[in-house]
Amino acid sequence: MDIILEKSKIEGRVIIPPSKSQAHRVMIASFLSGVDYDFGLQGDDVNATKDCLDNLKKLFNGEVEVAHLNAKESGSTLRFLLPIICALDVNAEIVGEGRLPERPISELLGVLRQHGANIDGNRLPLKVVSPSAELCTAKGGLKAGEFKVNGGISSQYITGLLFALPLLDGDSHIVIEGDLVSKDYVEMTLDVLHRFGIIVEKDKKGFFIKGNQKYVANDLSIEGDWSSAAFPLALGLLTGKVCAENLDDNSKQADRVFLSLVKQMGGIVDKISNGLETCNSNLKAINFDATNCPDIVPIMAILASFAEGKSTIFGVDRLKAKESDRLLAVRELLEHLGVPSEYKDNTLLITGGIGNNNSEIVLDSFSDHRIAMSAIVAGLALGSIKVKGIECISKSYPTFLQDIKTLGAKFELD
Repeated sequence: MDIILEKSKIEGRVIIPPSKSQAHRVMIASFLSGVDYDFGLQGDDVNATKDCLDNLKKLFNGEVEVAHLNAKESGSTLRFLLPIICALDVNAEIVGEGRLPERPISELLGVLRQHGANIDGNRLPLKVVSPSAELCTAKGGLKAGEFKVNGGISSQYITGLLFALPLLDGDSHIVIEGDLVSKDYVEMTLDVLHRFGIIVEKDKKGFFIKGNQKYVANDLSIEGDWSSAAFPLALGLLTGKVCAENLDDNSKQADRVFLSLVKQMGGIVDKISNGLETCNSNLKAINFDATNCPDIVPIMAILASFAEGKSTIFGVDRLKAKESDRLLAVRELLEHLGVPSEYKDNTLLITGGIGNNNSEIVLDSFSDHRIAMSAIVAGLALGSIKVKGIECISKSYPTFLQDIKTLGAKFELD
């Protein structure tokens, strides 16, 4: 599905959907505590986690002998659940869709295998098996111990281990080698674990986790998603005024940094009782490090395109292994918008000052929800822009089009 966008004045209020990052964690912790994990949430990624948990539940109920899990395109679902499956002594087959089979997982497979996990395959599809099993009917086999993990690849590996290791018979130690990326996401994991009764001790090397712990049910509400909020808030900065409700100022979500970044750009941002309000602003260039908040780069690149001066975004190499090669996608998007950009040594430079658009521009979503929504924001600010393949928005923000239409967005679906 494609969308043709007209220049629009965006004004009004929008209720931001629940945090996808927190939802994955709370759903898994609820499942492990033995209570309901179906919160009726929307979005392809959280539904992938729910469906996988449904199939694990069938296994525990004796309805199937092997849990067949489809992580769809959700890296969080795959990387969180794989260590848990190995710790729970279950038999599973795991598949994925889109670019997920191509995304990095070898480091996680290696550390799990070093500790007794019997995993067949080096990329999706995977099977959790035992060498002595017949037709995958034996156990996952994960054993407690010291787990050395490269902190520079994915914080999701750490999260998966933090969920799994409390379930083992012995004590474990996660040793993080190098600098840990996306630290805020690990802090979110630790917060959820704490609320569900799991004790994790930080030390100079990483995390110490006692074995034989029990998840204790907690009726934890899921806060609004700062990653999703960035798109309507960006529309307010570029085209009018937007109030985004259901945002927690004290959130541990990494993308809450959006607030401080747009303030640095000179954006007009005010706090309201349960969220933020942004107004049309004259933006200035910004320099920031995206190592711990890579998901915010596409929409920040759009804002930098409208800003005065040259913006510098450090730590962008991790964008290459997302739902698309987001670094390539962002640069192509900017090129089609007539915005100069340069890439060198993990750094993206964007020369702002985008002008009015007098002829239709066609932008590709790269089947990536964050690229699609960023392109739509640009289209509503400029007009005469067509964005191709926007059905991918359902991955994280299924009501995005409905929400922006309520705010005054003018568009046609093709």
